[in-house]
Amino acid sequence: MEKIGDYAYPTLGTFADALNLAEVTLKKYGGIIPNIDAAQALGYNVKDRAAISGTIYKRINDLEMFQLFVRERGGLKTTELAAQALNPYDSTQAAEGKVKALRNITLINRAFDAWNGEIPDETAFPAKLAEITGVSWLEAQKHVSVVRKLIIEAFQYLKSSAALPAPIVQEADRRELEISKPIVAQEAATVSTPYGEVRTTMGTIVVKDKRTWKIAKELLYALGEQLGVEEQERS
Repeated sequence: MEKIGDYAYPTLGTFADALNLAEVTLKKYGGIIPNIDAAQALGYNVKDRAAISGTIYKRINDLEMFQLFVRERGGLKTTELAAQALNPYDSTQAAEGKVKALRNITLINRAFDAWNGEIPDETAFPAKLAEITGVSWLEAQKHVSVVRKLIIEAFQYLKSSAALPAPIVQEADRRELEISKPIVAQEAATVSTPYGEVRTTMGTIVVKDKRTWKIAKELLYALGEQLGVEEQERS
């Protein structure tokens, strides 16, 4: 780990290293990995805990900056952020998790916002780095080699996440959403009798009469079909 101005950043490992270690920990060790196995997952040929050098621990400390895992007694434990970033079923959630992990490095967060996701060319990079960190050009120059590699890797993930398409809304979902909007906007304000409310990612339905009750019921049935709920369970 090094520091430029007030900004600390990892120098002994990449984001890909952190992701790989978190994935191994989740898939092979149920979320908690002993230090010796963590060292081996990082490519070190160590046979016992005593063989883990200070350099290995420093590298693990650097990778911990992404907050995909934290230190446990004798090992590492993955975080909820790691589970999100490595979600195999939802690419949008996984991309958002990776973005959060990268932005945990304040220098990456600051650079991406200040540079609008565009990496300055090699000639301009030292001055641009000095500008966002508040150090002199000469001081920034000492960090350029490592920081530039870190930024290049990080921006690839951050820019690809920004380019992800919005979630697709199925036609049936859109129809229910359109139905629910006027119910909330036009009728909810005039309700004077007890009523219920059904909220889903497809929209919100205020249930206060037979018509809106039928709409809510059909929506719940549709959700039940998507979740594999049997007919008798819905009755």
